[in-house]
Amino acid sequence: MSQGEGQDAATYRVVVDHEKQYAVCPVERAIPRGWREAGKQGSVMECLAYIDQAWERLRAPAEVAGARAERLS
Repeated sequence: MSQGEGQDAATYRVVVDHEKQYAVCPVERAIPRGWREAGKQGSVMECLAYIDQAWERLRAPAEVAGARAERLS
């Protein structure tokens, strides 16, 4: 089997809820209640990479605040 065979050719979108939890949803399906589009569509791998980056952005401020608190104590 070649590298491209067996790969999912569907298009997905990244969705996010009010708690900033991310998920991948096929574009042909309706967005589940309580979720909204996060602004990324593509392959499942592209969507997962987007989610990884989003989590990095969410974690960074907390890590900076933790480092500041350690210096002050």
